[in-house]
Parts: sequence; structure tokens; C-alpha cells
Amino acid sequence: MFADWLEQYFAALTFLSDKWRAVAAELVSVLIFIFAIYLTAKIFKGLAHLFCNSKFVGARFPRLMQAFQHARLLGTTGYVISAIVAVNLYSVFVPTQGAVLGAFMSRVVGIYVVLCFMMLAASVLNVLDYLYGRNPNMPLRGLFQVAKVIVYLLAALVVVSILISKKPMYVITGLSAASAVFMLIFQDPIKGFAAGLQLTSNHLLRIGDWITMPSHSADGTVIDISLTTVRVQNFDNTIISVPAYDLLSKPFQNWNGMVQSGARRIKRAINIDVETIKFLDEDLLKRLQKIQLISEYLQGKINEVRAFNSQHDIKESILNGRHLTNVGTFRAYALAYLNSLSTIDHTQTCMVRQLDPTTSGLPLEIYCFTATTEWEKYENIQSDVFDHLYSVMPEFDLYPFQQPAGRNVSMTARVLLAQGRGPSSASRA
Repeated sequence: MFADWLEQYFAALTFLSDKWRAVAAELVSVLIFIFAIYLTAKIFKGLAHLFCNSKFVGARFPRLMQAFQHARLLGTTGYVISAIVAVNLYSVFVPTQGAVLGAFMSRVVGIYVVLCFMMLAASVLNVLDYLYGRNPNMPLRGLFQVAKVIVYLLAALVVVSILISKKPMYVITGLSAASAVFMLIFQDPIKGFAAGLQLTSNHLLRIGDWITMPSHSADGTVIDISLTTVRVQNFDNTIISVPAYDLLSKPFQNWNGMVQSGARRIKRAINIDVETIKFLDEDLLKRLQKIQLISEYLQGKINEVRAFNSQHDIKESILNGRHLTNVGTFRAYALAYLNSLSTIDHTQTCMVRQLDPTTSGLPLEIYCFTATTEWEKYENIQSDVFDHLYSVMPEFDLYPFQQPAGRNVSMTARVLLAQGRGPSSASRA
């Protein structure tokens, strides 16, 4: 042993007794052993960095090298090699005669070896997490996190067994009594892991999906799915962390189906002032027949109405028979206008319908789908549609309903004053 050789070398130190010369030789041997382990770790860490940073390896496997650096796998490899060296040099440098020092160093070396291999396993999982953890089709980050938790627990179990000089099964038997406490402590991770498995296996949620969850003020894109939480980047660039279990126990809306279909729905109503709804007179009918989009429609409806009235011998009266209305004609025009647009997806449902009248007028709902799901383009298409419909409404003698504002009141007052019906004329009378 190296300590015996040092003790012979220290024989020249006559001022020390034989007992202290043996202790000094053992301590120096242990220090040299520790330094050898440290030096081995530093050398192999440097060699690993040089190899992975070389132009040949870095150019051929750039993403893999990035994963190694992110997970610090290269440094961990040096520690593992030093642990293997420590196991092989232990019997050379560490004396077995000293009960206290030998028992202490055996525990230290055993714990060091366990921790080095634990770090190696965790680094490998970090590499896999970096490469595949955020896969949009199957996010595996939760599984890798569970695997790391298992590695840490096994390492802790072995370390405890080394410290108390007992077999791991003895420690497991003792911990079984405290299983209820551990279940309570790890309640959220267990529930989150189960929820994460259901979310990913059932394809309820993927990275890159746009989700809306009002209970957590989440309205944005999923950027990460971990063991217990799902991170959502809202459209205002804020980041919300949503517990994975809440995504199963509380409602949320996933817009991925809309994105995959390539079409996004427009569902908005125009409130029409009911006082402007009327039958078409001759002048209005002639004016509307000049509109190319509905000229054939009007001609067909005119022939249909005339045939019906003639068949039933209905006299010409506004109260008898069938007649065209400006709101029905406008509804036909809006539908024809939507069908003429290339920005509307004509394979999807497209209609213009009346809703139940309200105190805000008669809602005329536009229901169609744009041919794109991009937010900016969608908003522009929707705005263009309603810009046009609001602009052409006066051509049908229709006007949208709106609550009276200051401008409406002032215009009404001016009209009344011009007609001599204002308060000033009443006072003169």
C-alpha cells in the first residue's frame, strides 16, 4: 500500500512517534488519493470539451453538441471516469488498518460514486429532454422529469443505505410505513403526471397549440408541457403557468382544430333599425336591379312573386299577396357578396340569417369562414366585409341601429329649430 511506503519514508522524522508517523502517512495518502481523483476529473472534462468542440464533430452534429453543452454531459463524464478511477485506486491509497479512517473513506467514496452516476443519468435525460422534450406531436418532457425524480430517489436510497451500513431493502421497508406521508407530499406531482399523460396520449394538447382558459386568464400559445404545469405565452407576451391537472378538471378551448382546417369563422351581427324595414317600391326596386350581384336574384323573385299573386288572384295591394322587402333583399345581397369573395372559404358553411329582435334592433348575422387562419389577415378580411356592408346599407334604405349620442341629439335639435318646433318658438307663442 502507498501508506506503508510513506510510513517508511517518514521514518526519518524522529521527532514523531511511530503512531503519529502512521497517522501522518495515512492522511497524506488520502490527500494524494483525493487530488488524483480531482485531477482525473479535470483532465477528462477538458479532453471531452476539446473533442466535442472540434470542427469535425461540431460541424457534423451541431444540435447534439448543443444538447451536450446544455445538459453539461461533458463535465459529468469526467466525474464518472474519476469515480471509476477512485474505485480502482481505493485499495492502493486508502489504508484498511485504520478502522475510523477506512470506514469514513469507504462511505465517502461510495457516496461519490453514486452521485457521479446519478449526475450522468440526469445529464443523459437532460440531453433527451433537449432533443425530444418539446416535440409538438408528443411532448415527452414530463416523462423525462419523472425519470429524473426516480433517479434521484434511487440515488438517495443508496446514499442512505451507505451511511447507515444497511441494505437498500432495509431502508425501503422503513419508508413503507411513511408512504402515506410521501403520497401527501408528492400529491401535486402525481396528479400532474397523470394529467400530463392523459393530455399527451389523447392529443388534447400539444406544444404550439393556441388555447383559451378564462379561469387562468390564459389566451395564447402553449410553449412548454412539464411534469406538473403547462406554460402558455399570451398574445400580450405574458406567460401563464397552468397546473396540468386543471386542464382536465376545468374547461379550456383548444383552437388547434381551427388551425388544421385552414378556415376561421366569422360570426358577427349587424343590428338594423326596425323603423327602416319596408317593402320595395318601384323606385327602390329599379335602383336595386342595377346591382349586378343581385340582378338575377331580383328578376327571379319578381317573376316568382308575380306568378304567385296571379295564381291566387291577389289584387294589387300592399297588404295582399307576396312582396319583396328591403331587408330580405339586403340579406340576399350580403350572401351574394360573401360568395363572390376569394378570401372566404366556400367549402364551409356560409349564410346570412336573422336573429331574434332585441331592443337594439333586428340582428342580421354574418356566418362564414375565412380562407386563412392567420390572425392579422383574418381581422382584415372581417373588417373589409363589414366595412362594405355598412356602406351599402343606405342603398337599401336601411340604417344600422345605434344608441343616441351627443351628435344625434344636436342634429335633432337643429332640425326641430329649423322647423320652428324648438323651445324658442314655443316661448314666442
